[in-house]
Amino acid sequence: MTDDLPSANPLRAGKSAHASCRRRRPPRGPRSGLVLLVLLVLLFSAFGAGSLGAHETIDTERMNALLAAAAEATAGAKTAGGPGPEGEARFALGSVLVEATDILNRDLAAHSGRLAFNAEYLLKALAQRDLAPRFDEAIGRYRVPRAPLEDALRLSPEAPYALRARFELLKAGFYESFVLDPFELVGLGFDDLERQIVEAGALASSLSSPEDAEEAAFIHAVDLARAARLAPQGEAMRAYAGEARTALGAFAKAYPESMRAAAAGVILKGFGGAE
Repeated sequence: MTDDLPSANPLRAGKSAHASCRRRRPPRGPRSGLVLLVLLVLLFSAFGAGSLGAHETIDTERMNALLAAAAEATAGAKTAGGPGPEGEARFALGSVLVEATDILNRDLAAHSGRLAFNAEYLLKALAQRDLAPRFDEAIGRYRVPRAPLEDALRLSPEAPYALRARFELLKAGFYESFVLDPFELVGLGFDDLERQIVEAGALASSLSSPEDAEEAAFIHAVDLARAARLAPQGEAMRAYAGEARTALGAFAKAYPESMRAAAAGVILKGFGGAE
């Protein structure tokens, strides 16, 4: 995959994102509740680490550490002696870019579509190394550069880092496939959605971290619900609807204290299940 350089004007990018949101008509019924819950989750992700009260979402020390790690991983990938070491270096690079992308997106959200000084410097420094995340105006945020993680899996699919790489790719595929309403897919075809369902289900039962397993299970349940809404009329739609009801109900029971369980309940109610 080739990741294009981001927009040179973060302010313009932010305005475009806000304009995109304004053009969308507010959803109604159960979906409106889901959208509000998704927004709450996204806001918590953006501001939960103190971003609301902070001028910068990344300090100079962490920014320099990220850039040094990116340079080290890039050099390691070029000089690696075999697929194993090269895969490890590319996974390390991919992990750095996942964190950098998260920082840029949180900074955009915290500063109304404008990157603060440190985040802007980070973006420019990554661009000079041809590593910058690409800003996607369709979704109003930066996309994770997936090529290093995909390369790491290709080079060493059974490596200890493989599950983590797959999980990061799963999250990117899910969260980058909508703006506000997860049932309005952006840049994700139905075949891609079906592959994502399989991967999310596999990771939900394989990840050792309870928090990661919960998130994978949530993605799996929501993707099943999305497939039920988007599948052609007939047997496929009924099959996905049944699987979605089962997965959503199981998730709500397994994680009753999670904010995601509330979102699962809203979706389940839309499918005729108990909230």
